Amino acid sequence: MGILSQLKEKTISAVLYYYIDFVYKTSKIEKNGSLEYLESDYPDKFVLFIWHGDSYCYYPFLKRKKLNIVTTQNKRGGVITRISNYFGYDVLRLPDSAADGNYIYQLKNKINKTNNANLVLSVDGPQGPEHEIKDFAMIMALFTKREILPLTVDVKHSLKLNVRWDKLQIPLPFNKITINIKSPFKIEKKDRKEKFTSLKKEIKKVMEH
Repeated sequence: MGILSQLKEKTISAVLYYYIDFVYKTSKIEKNGSLEYLESDYPDKFVLFIWHGDSYCYYPFLKRKKLNIVTTQNKRGGVITRISNYFGYDVLRLPDSAADGNYIYQLKNKINKTNNANLVLSVDGPQGPEHEIKDFAMIMALFTKREILPLTVDVKHSLKLNVRWDKLQIPLPFNKITINIKSPFKIEKKDRKEKFTSLKKEIKKVMEH
């Protein structure tokens, strides 16, 4: 990456993380559900499922808590990495096409052995379709032997970028933001035999409710 590209990435990242931090500082933040699941000292670790279009809304929510954020190696992944690092999260970057194969095993070992943190996945990303849970997200939950913990967010005032496939949601300042921690889902080997179809439908129904 050239100097100008690095400067552009740093500038965009700084604008984005300072802005969302300001939004949280000026907004009323409510949390529904079992918050203890997300505490760093909670004994069980989860795979957190979020929608790609809501991902920007969550960044300050668990500031300085243990989290592994999965993103890609491209330029967009570079911006996500910088924002995540600002809020104290660890980032695991995947090659754009590495949704299966040996890389899954390498990622599983890193997640379970390095820092024992919750793993966050934008489950319909990186390219959609919107609200269609990818097999990769299900496989990561199965291989890491973790329960799936869906998170959803309700934002009273926001801008939605409808030109994007994920309709990215950007919260406005002086807002009301509600984070919903749903009940965990257990994934088993038998779910893989049916390509996770039934479990995906159940999780999607909860996340869209």
